[in-house]
Amino acid sequence: MKIGFVVEIFYPERNGVVTTTINLARNLIDLGHEVWFFVPENKGFTEPAIENGIHIYYVKGLPVPLYPGMKIPTEGYYSLIEAVKSIGIDIIHGTTPGFLGRFMNHVAAMCDIPVLATHHTLIDEPQYVKYVVKVDPLVVPASKVVWNDIYKPYFRRVWIATAPAEHTCQSLRDHIPNLDVRFVSNGIDVSRFEERKEKVPYPQSIPADWIGRKTLIYVGRLGFEKSVDEIFKAFQKVLESVPDAKLICIGGGPAEDGLKAIIKEKNLSDSIVMTGLVPNETIIGSRILNASGAFVTASTTENQAMTVIEALCSSLPVVCADVPNMTAIVGKDMGWFFKAHDLDDLASTMIKALTDGTRDEKAHNAYLSRERYDGRNVALSFIEIYKELLQRKKDGWRPKDW
Repeated sequence: MKIGFVVEIFYPERNGVVTTTINLARNLIDLGHEVWFFVPENKGFTEPAIENGIHIYYVKGLPVPLYPGMKIPTEGYYSLIEAVKSIGIDIIHGTTPGFLGRFMNHVAAMCDIPVLATHHTLIDEPQYVKYVVKVDPLVVPASKVVWNDIYKPYFRRVWIATAPAEHTCQSLRDHIPNLDVRFVSNGIDVSRFEERKEKVPYPQSIPADWIGRKTLIYVGRLGFEKSVDEIFKAFQKVLESVPDAKLICIGGGPAEDGLKAIIKEKNLSDSIVMTGLVPNETIIGSRILNASGAFVTASTTENQAMTVIEALCSSLPVVCADVPNMTAIVGKDMGWFFKAHDLDDLASTMIKALTDGTRDEKAHNAYLSRERYDGRNVALSFIEIYKELLQRKKDGWRPKDW
């Protein structure tokens, strides 16, 4: 089969959706399928292919100030239809219900190509909504707009939807009752976490003497919706009880300047280091995760957080909010939970992670969880759905909104 993935935000921007989709694509290619990515055109990245086999088609577009890397397509429908037909795409697999995702749904309908959509990003969550509207009183009505004007028009044009968390699947079913929704986990290359792999050097941006059991680590996009500022603010309280504690923050994004301001304002430069972007291969290959005390995230907007999964597979227990999208991944035997957006509880939970005698047991349990995320098995699950979609097409089934 030839599968066309629609990726709303792509290189040089990086996020969990990109990481997850690339991993799935690599496994599909290994299983004998051809993969194309349809992504927004960006002068910062123009490679015709990546990962030794993922073809890239750049869709012309204009920048949108809503989120870095997002664009409104300006390429003509018929130009894109011609490209899709000439490539011979069998399945369109959407990853985000944004401008490009909705554009490609129309292209798929014109080409009579089945559409599978994976619901990755919970843009109806308050933290995401606030990122756009900025004002608290507008968050609730804006969240309703997300469902009515973004999610529903998008998902009503897809044939089958998947989500990597059961509660997200249920949310889709509740809002769009006639939608066929399936649970399929995100996948990773579990072989990358084997201890027999040759170790690569630590990132040069991290002081070597900072790495150890008294170190907390965050890896991920520094978007406002990730609530990394809460980690920084709570960490000041951590230092009152564990003065030699350290916090390593790996990633980049629009919240970066604000986080640096917190470090300066609270005099935390001796205890927090921000590395900027570090290649994922270096993060995993250096085993900096294995060597740290715990992974910490304050985000409540994740669907199935890839950086959390990578931490678990690296034998690193996790500090996370007690919300369904996190507790579905991190069991109590793999980490510690705190009340979402409660800085005092976050601080006390980070202290517990640094001092708890069960840390090594939790780390072992975290590592044992890795098999459930085996990317090859995930790819096989999607292949079965792709086959089902092609059979539906053959049988004459189409979404009502086509």
